Amino acid sequence: MRYKVSHRILICFIFTFLIFHFLPLLHAELKLIRNIVLTGNKFLSDQQIRDLMDTDVNQNYSLDLLEKDFQRIIKFYQDNGYRFARIDRNTLFTKQFSEGVYLRIHIDEGKIGGIIVTGNRRTQKNVIVRELLFQVGSIYNTQDEFESERILRRKPYLGSAEIFATRDSESKLVRIEVAVTDVWTIMPTLDLPAFSKDRSDLLITLSDSNLLGLGNSAGFRFHQIRAAEERTRNLLSFSHGIPRIFDSHWGIYGIYTQKREGDSWQARLHRPLYSLQTKWSGDSSLSESIDLIHWYDKDGKKTDTFERLLYMHSGQIIRVFGNRYRRTLVGLWAKSSRSIYIKTGEDISLSNANLTNRSTQRIGISIEKVQRTYIRTRFLNQMGRVEDVGLGHYYGVSIGQASSWYGADRTDSELTLSFASIQAYRRRVFLNSLMGVVTNFDKHQIYSSILTALIKVTAKDIYYQTLALQVKTAMGFNLDGKGQILLGNLHGLRGYRQVHFSGEKRIVINVESRTVFWEGSHIIFGAVAFIDIGYIWKDIDINIQDPKRSVGLGLRFSSPKLNGFQVYRLDLAFPLDRKGQSKPVISYAVGHAF
Repeated sequence: MRYKVSHRILICFIFTFLIFHFLPLLHAELKLIRNIVLTGNKFLSDQQIRDLMDTDVNQNYSLDLLEKDFQRIIKFYQDNGYRFARIDRNTLFTKQFSEGVYLRIHIDEGKIGGIIVTGNRRTQKNVIVRELLFQVGSIYNTQDEFESERILRRKPYLGSAEIFATRDSESKLVRIEVAVTDVWTIMPTLDLPAFSKDRSDLLITLSDSNLLGLGNSAGFRFHQIRAAEERTRNLLSFSHGIPRIFDSHWGIYGIYTQKREGDSWQARLHRPLYSLQTKWSGDSSLSESIDLIHWYDKDGKKTDTFERLLYMHSGQIIRVFGNRYRRTLVGLWAKSSRSIYIKTGEDISLSNANLTNRSTQRIGISIEKVQRTYIRTRFLNQMGRVEDVGLGHYYGVSIGQASSWYGADRTDSELTLSFASIQAYRRRVFLNSLMGVVTNFDKHQIYSSILTALIKVTAKDIYYQTLALQVKTAMGFNLDGKGQILLGNLHGLRGYRQVHFSGEKRIVINVESRTVFWEGSHIIFGAVAFIDIGYIWKDIDINIQDPKRSVGLGLRFSSPKLNGFQVYRLDLAFPLDRKGQSKPVISYAVGHAF
């Protein structure tokens, strides 16, 4: 009897031990993950998110392991600019059945719930909102915010633009505030360019780059010419531009100008590369113009004048491949031009000008490679305004073919090579370099080539000043009277006439020391000291010991309240190599000299 009782007790003990030993395994079997459902994700696919997770189907369900997966997923989102991405633990749906656990994970990538605009007094809200790369219902991304700010700062009717993004505590949606400042865009001018006993001119212009607060541009010019023994002539000019037709990215621009020589006009329809994510652009333009083309001898004396009638039609379409930082642009283009030169009856001496009538129809292809990132700075190319500087490089090639098959007067090719680079060192020293070559040739000869190059170094905050050095060159080969390289005030040599020398090759060196004395809310005032050196020659007859030089001082003005934040300059230059006259020359212009 005692043996039977002991035997039963032993059996009960073993049975109890087995139950407690295998119960956790049975419980674990019930907590195996059978399915994971992901919702709300648009930036990442389901598979990309699963690759970031250690938790997987047919594994044991662990809340600690799942929490680490959540942190890993959110970090990946934030590293890619989705600052407000989150996984709400309150929305985590866990359903346990007898066969296992089912998970539903909802990812809130940061949906935008509202956009408000502040600071705009004249510009309409929808004009600003339409330029943003996101709208209500879009997913917020930091890079979209930064690029939207750059797009807004490029608008001539805005002085500043900043975007602030926060999460609404109640709705959990992202709230966007766009803070801008309007500038004065209506620019009237009155000018008396010439006044003498024989002739007097009156010039009145009125322009607005933000017509009625819609972001459109319009311009009007009235030019009255009174000349002795001639009837008074009133010449008008009108221009109008709409950058966003029906809120699309297509824009149109037109201008009509009356001149003494004749009337000119231009019409353009274009879709620009408005953002770094734009995949294509297009452009088409028509124009007819009549202009005076002057020919000069080596001392800048006018020897010939031609009336040039130019008719141009062109079209282009560009396809973009890549991302924001590295892009390849492939373009197809066509251009038709017809130029007619008529020598005026003025009594001027003969020259070696060889301007011939041409009719060219050209079809071509272009390939460009761009790598660029942006930083913000001030007092680099403007005065006071936040400037977005694109660091990186660009190079491109374009080749076009003209043929008598489609109406050209001769068969030839045009090759264009271009390169540009901007580098920054500690955000204080900026190095800018440009180079371009345009060559016309056929299978027998090279007709002409023009090389342009520029190197510019700008060093900021050097003993409370900015130092700028620029070396630029333009060189023509085989021009043979079909073109000229000029040197004068228009080309960076201050203290001389607009056109003072003529040749086929040119080098200009400019040095400036820029200092800002006053920066206020309405005006910014500065001064510069400068040195300009220029060389111009033909063939290989350069004389290094015969430079054209000038030194001088200048004033710089700008206003945060005016259209485009432009720099107005007033320079007093002393020419050091000007024959027959060494008096200082005062010049006024808009924009830095370089």
